[in-house]
Parts: sequence; C-alpha cells; structure tokens
Amino acid sequence: MHIDGFSWAKILCLMCLGVLPTALRGQPLPDTLTFDRTRELLRAHNPQLRAAGAREKAQGQAARARALFPNPALSVSEERTNLEGDGVDDQWYLSVTQPLRYPGEHSARTAAARATARAAEARTQEVAAKLYRTVRRRYLDVVVAERRRTINRHFAEAIREGARAARVRVQEGDLGTFQQARIQAAQAQYEDGLAEAKRALRTARTDLYALLHPGSSQKAPADTAALPEVSVAGTLQYRPVRVSQEAALQRALQRRGQVRAARATLATQRKRLTTARYGRLPNLSVSAGPKTQSLPGSETTFGFTAALNVELPIWNGGQTNVDARRNRRSEAQARLEAARRQVRTDVRTAIEDLRSYRSRIETVSQDVLADTDSLLQNAQYVYQEGDITLFELLDAIESARSAALLRTRLTARYLRALYDLEYALGVGPTDSPVVIEGALTPRNADFK
Repeated sequence: MHIDGFSWAKILCLMCLGVLPTALRGQPLPDTLTFDRTRELLRAHNPQLRAAGAREKAQGQAARARALFPNPALSVSEERTNLEGDGVDDQWYLSVTQPLRYPGEHSARTAAARATARAAEARTQEVAAKLYRTVRRRYLDVVVAERRRTINRHFAEAIREGARAARVRVQEGDLGTFQQARIQAAQAQYEDGLAEAKRALRTARTDLYALLHPGSSQKAPADTAALPEVSVAGTLQYRPVRVSQEAALQRALQRRGQVRAARATLATQRKRLTTARYGRLPNLSVSAGPKTQSLPGSETTFGFTAALNVELPIWNGGQTNVDARRNRRSEAQARLEAARRQVRTDVRTAIEDLRSYRSRIETVSQDVLADTDSLLQNAQYVYQEGDITLFELLDAIESARSAALLRTRLTARYLRALYDLEYALGVGPTDSPVVIEGALTPRNADFK
C-alpha cells in the first residue's frame, strides 16, 4: 500500500494530538527545572498572582461602574378625581426622569475611575515583582541546598575513610582509643551535617514546589516524600555588577509598582475631591412624558408634561463630604511620600549589600581562599605519609569544608542582593532583566 506525503503528514499530526494531552497532564515539574520554565509555571499556577489579577479587574470595573452616567427613571401614575354627580376625571402620566451632572463633574468621575484602574494595575505589578523575587530566592535555595549536600557528602566520605583507617590502626596498635573516639565524634558530626543538608534540600524543593504546582487540576502530594525529586539547572556564578545609585533611584521611583500605585491613588483622591465640590451644588434632573385625560362625555385628550427638578440642600450642604475628601487627599499625599522613602531605602540597602558581598567575594573567596581547593587531598596524603597527626588532619578537613561552604554562602548572598535590587527597581516576571538574567547569571555590565 502506498502512502503519499500528505497522508504521512496527517498521520503525524494525529499522533501528536494523541500524545500532547498526555504530556500536558503529566508532572508539571520536569526532573531538571530551568528558570525559564520556573517563571512560566509561576505565571500559570501561582494563586497569589491569580488573586492579584482578579482584584485588579474587580477594582477597575467597580471604579468604571461608579463613573457611569446615572440611569433615567421611568414612572407611571394615575390621578382620579370624582366629579359632582356621576363621572370621574381620569388622568394618566408617563414620565422619564434623567439626573443631570454639571459640566466637568462627569469628566472628574471618569478621570478618577481611570486613576483607580491604574492604581490597581500597579498594585498587581508590585505583587508580581515580590513573587518574582520570592521564586528566585527559592530557586536559589534549591541550588544552594544541592551544593551544600554535595559538599557535606564529600567531606563525610573523607571522614568515613579516616574512621576506617583509624580502626585498622587501632587493631595494629598504631593508634590509641582516645584518637579513635575523637575521629568517631568527628564522623558523627559530619554525618549529622550531611543529614541536615539533605533535610534542607527537601525543604527547599517543597517551598519551590508550593509556588509552582497547579492547585485545582492536580493536588499537591500529602507528604513531602511524594514530592518530585526536582533538580535545578545551572550553578552558582559570580560576575561583578556595579550599579549607579542615582540611576537606580531614578528608575525605581518611575517603575516601582508601590510608587506608581500611590501616585495613581493620589490622582484618584484629587479627582474625587473635585467631584465632592460639585456635590455642594444642588442636584438637577429633568423629567418629561405624555399625559392623557378622560372626562365624562368627552373624548380622551392627550398632553405633555416637562419639569426641571432642583434639590434643596437644606440638611446636607455637601461640605462634610468635601472635608472628608480633602483629608483623603492628604492621606494619599503622605502615603506617596512614604512609598518613595521606602523605595529609596530598598534601593540603597540592596546596593550596599551588593557592594559588600562583591568586595568580600573578591577579597576572601578569590584571594584568601584561592589555594584551598586541594587542601583536603593534600591533608589526606601527608597524613598517610605520617607527616601530620590525626588532630591536624581533622582540623584540615574542617577548614576545607568551612572554606567551601563560605564560598557558597557569599555567592548566594550576592545573588540575593541582586534579586533585592531588581525588586526595588520594580522588575517582575514579564519585565526585561536589569542586573541579573534569570536566577543565577549576573549581567556582566554596569548599570548607569
């Protein structure tokens, strides 16, 4: 049987359609999780992002609803008057009443609605930026936890080897029971450190999984043992990033969602104050409609009614509402200033932390600890040759482990300072990076 090219294409399409839904219904987290995939899962499944988006839409829609022009009112009434003798004067009125707004009042309400929508959007962006920093931190926590587990496993194996050698030397009479007890205590400490590193890795994976997994279509596992054994792609990297504080402050005050929301809220309160001032004027409405009148012995006659209705502001002149709105405006001004101060503090703190960890990495990790990578191997060799004692070997092992953990800790905190800086600048999951690509790759450029 001959199958032409077009038929082969249809068969391949059907196969893809059959396989794709199964793949999509599978585990949302692959065995090796890249940060790009992490960002996609955050945007697709995180309930806090969904809640923020729904709140933004609700607040914008409610603001637009309040700004709509008032609806007209339709009324039907009958007036019956008994006449002398027999007969009734029957009159019917159909009236449409339309409330009016003063020139400028409707535009003020519309502008207030638009500003409210901008404030809601900016608050959503602030939530997204905060969650983006959180997912970066948790992604880094998994990387660091895997690195710490590897380090502790390496040195635990070294201690195990030393303990086995110590038992042999005790049997041969070359090592006393005191020295054997000392290395056994060291082995217990390192085994506990390895167990703690494994626990920290499970916790880091659990925290990352909580941000990313779908909630409705796929329930989270009941226990942590059922969580997927997710590894993350990439390793800890250091690249010097230098940031101009003036440029960072300028960008943060323009782009940060917290400041933009406070600025839009102030615009909203200003327009609402304008609307409240219109409220001191009498409310106006017009009404009009047809009228019919039926008298005994005569045909029904048709007429027309029209009226201009003016509210009498006797009990409520509107000044109290104006005063309240003026205080709301003052509150919004103060909150804007507080938001600016907070953003300036966030930027300065992040830059100071960044400079501190950059300096410590370059002086401590790269200079002072430059020749400590082979410390463990050298110590084991000279111990086997009998040039150092057991206690010197244990001290060398602990020094090598502390140096490796110190490098990891400094690099991790340097990356966290970069996350804090980008959060202070208002960078979210849909924005272009400023000082760091993804979670682990600092940009090798100055931010000016």
